Amino acid sequence: MRRSILVAALGLLAAGCSEPGDRGPADRAEDAGAVYEAVFRYHLQKLPTPVRAYLTVDGQDPPADLLKRLRRDWPNLQPASAEPKEKGLRVYVKSLKWIDQDTAEMNAGHWFPTKYAGEGYFGDHRVVRHGERWVVEEVTNEVMS
Repeated sequence: MRRSILVAALGLLAAGCSEPGDRGPADRAEDAGAVYEAVFRYHLQKLPTPVRAYLTVDGQDPPADLLKRLRRDWPNLQPASAEPKEKGLRVYVKSLKWIDQDTAEMNAGHWFPTKYAGEGYFGDHRVVRHGERWVVEEVTNEVMS
């Protein structure tokens, strides 16, 4: 009987410790898409609208819904799998790491081939939630080649 009461008490304690704003795995996946979008927009806003670029998320094609949202502003975006033998501008995000429910960090940048070697830019991006929006707050460890 004591064991049952103890188990019930621990369950109530654990339930009481979670905050109403805690987000589960499904919310985290949705947030990841919004974080990727914020970082892609951060990079793409510096480029002309007709730019042709190929996007990757952790070395893979981005989710279709993310690509669709970005194409509203940059209609010539393509998944990396459509890139013709590494002949285009590649914009990427990778290594998403959650700091807390409202802060994430990841590496992002772009790369394009030149006659003798590739050139590019990358850096570590800190992304924070402001209300319902995710915003790149800081970029550190920037490198240009």
